[in-house]
Amino acid sequence: MAVAGTVNGVAGAETRRGALAASGWMLMALMGLQAAVAFVVYFWPRKTGAFGSVISAGKVSDYKVGDIKYFVEGKFYLVRLEEGFIALYQKCPHLGCVVPWQKDYVYQDKTGWFRCPCHGSTYSLQGQIVFGPAPRPLDYMKIQIKGGSVQVNTGLIMKRDEWVPSQAVSA
Repeated sequence: MAVAGTVNGVAGAETRRGALAASGWMLMALMGLQAAVAFVVYFWPRKTGAFGSVISAGKVSDYKVGDIKYFVEGKFYLVRLEEGFIALYQKCPHLGCVVPWQKDYVYQDKTGWFRCPCHGSTYSLQGQIVFGPAPRPLDYMKIQIKGGSVQVNTGLIMKRDEWVPSQAVSA
């Protein structure tokens, strides 16, 4: 007479049903572990000094009037104007495309414009809309000058209706 849970009377031997049940439980445990790892990775803080934080953009003395430097990790252009510095957010206010600086683009006998590749919105060095479907100028970020160093707060993006020289931070 065979005892329940045994094979041919041998206790501890696996049945086909037991093996399938064990593999099913292991598969569910593995999926739960994957979900837990994904949850932790998703909510784990990203590296510091990237978009959404304060980024050091170098020393004031590193820039001369007319210089433009792109910061990939901060998603902005730092522009040195006669009035001071302005950090322009890379996103076009029309549909959100990345707006590159095109130093060779000529318009109205002037070379060098920010020009959106998606729909042609064109912006001046100050980020002011010149033409195109964009409803307003490029957004800008808050800048502070501390100890001769330019600090850009990429977590504080400000909208504007037009360029005003007071938006630039003087050194």
